[in-house]
Amino acid sequence: MTAVREAPQVIVVDDDSELVAMIRFGLESSHYSVATYDNAPEALAAMIALPTRGPPRLVLLDIDLPGMDGHTLHEQLHAARPGRFIVAFLSTRDSDADQVRASAGGAVDFLVKPVSIPVLLAKVQVWLEPCIDGAE
Repeated sequence: MTAVREAPQVIVVDDDSELVAMIRFGLESSHYSVATYDNAPEALAAMIALPTRGPPRLVLLDIDLPGMDGHTLHEQLHAARPGRFIVAFLSTRDSDADQVRASAGGAVDFLVKPVSIPVLLAKVQVWLEPCIDGAE
């Protein structure tokens, strides 16, 4: 009997509804499970409440969010659930300071918007590959 593997989960935290719709479509078409949040406090609470078992989840995170900036969300998430989330930033901000802060906080990448959906999907596959391989 072969075990059925759950689709890798990607959490998108961004308040740009059109971009989120495009990212969701691309991810779901590539067989990922997708959850979306348009504000930081709700996203943080939901992610902290997730079960800690299973492979880490990928978070695609904007910086400019209602309620709290993405950097602060990232830092609080890392403090509350270390090692449970893989975080990549998607932002219109392209300053060295933002990119350094994201990297210093443990983000795997920092993509500047507008982002190419095919490029994003290729990167998502690479970011999640160790999690998928480890689950088999």
